[in-house]
Amino acid sequence: MAAPFIYVPEQAAAAESAAQLKYHNPYFHTPQTGQSPFLPPSPLLYPSSPYLGPKDGGADPNKNKNKPFDPTAPAPWPQSGAAEQPIQNPAYKTSWVPLTARPRTTSWHTPPPGSPSSLPKAPSMLHAQSYLGANAAPAHKRSKSWGIANAPPAPVWAANANTNNNADTLPPMQVHPWLNGDSPSPVFFFDLAPTAFAPQRAVTSALASNQNNKMHGVGLSGVEMRETAFHPPLTKLRILHPQLPFWPTDLALPEELTVAQKAAQGQGQAGQQQLPPISLGDVLAALHHSVHVRIAPADWAALSPSEQAEVGGAFTRRCREEAVRGLGGEAAGLREREVEERNKGVKRVDFLLGKTVFKGLVRARGDPEGCVRVVTA
Repeated sequence: MAAPFIYVPEQAAAAESAAQLKYHNPYFHTPQTGQSPFLPPSPLLYPSSPYLGPKDGGADPNKNKNKPFDPTAPAPWPQSGAAEQPIQNPAYKTSWVPLTARPRTTSWHTPPPGSPSSLPKAPSMLHAQSYLGANAAPAHKRSKSWGIANAPPAPVWAANANTNNNADTLPPMQVHPWLNGDSPSPVFFFDLAPTAFAPQRAVTSALASNQNNKMHGVGLSGVEMRETAFHPPLTKLRILHPQLPFWPTDLALPEELTVAQKAAQGQGQAGQQQLPPISLGDVLAALHHSVHVRIAPADWAALSPSEQAEVGGAFTRRCREEAVRGLGGEAAGLREREVEERNKGVKRVDFLLGKTVFKGLVRARGDPEGCVRVVTA
């Protein structure tokens, strides 16, 4: 069987280049290309005037959204802006999320807002179709049956999933609450820009001295990283981003492991009839690795002059922020650290133009099965 996903939240190890990161999961299937670092023209890296503001590529001392992550100490949780509306009615609840007043959901007797032409559908019917294998009543299970006897158990987070009662929309795909782009989780934070792989979840400090009851970010545990990402489980997945149309992130089992699993199924070996599902850690690690691949000169040449200026500015800001994170805010050696990061060249993450905070995965009508889109902000 496949080796389990092992997550080691060590900043020193995660800060290495993407080629040296050892993600111990079978779905890590986005190799680092061996091309040399590509640097944009120098006018984009070093503006002619030192008095340019942050909008024009200058440094902003008041902006440091990517705080240094220390696994041994609570990290400050990123605060939302005043204009951002709180997320209502999250799709799923996990056991550790503080319970809040449950908002009233749309009744199935009338069409939901925004789709007056669609017909309602009884939630009990859709619920029975979505969870037939997981929530069926206890009964005698026949051996060697293709029915619900061999259905994989549903993950914990799928038990409280809200079903989509609109008959005119796509069938609901049960997704981990931290990956749900239709209703992003307020207790999960993952920035793709830092070299260090550090997804975080929010916790409340239990110290008596913490009078304000502020939220802090801590790294995900190995158990959380191994949680199933989708239900029913998926063994193949393609992730697309509108800003990175030519660089999809593909997750698939290695061919040798797939052949071994099929051979085991043919021999009827017990315990090897189910392929390992894609986990939460598989999705996050593959995305982080994919966006930190260096671009080729041909990729830069395909951009218009205005797009080159935008990507070059995003590249400069990312290198500066990476230097600040690496030195913990110390001024000594900041310039050398920034130059070191710039020498690694432009990466795919720079094409996101600073919108690097992961907000989840969504499905669009017309996308093939097993294909989702990533949302960043």
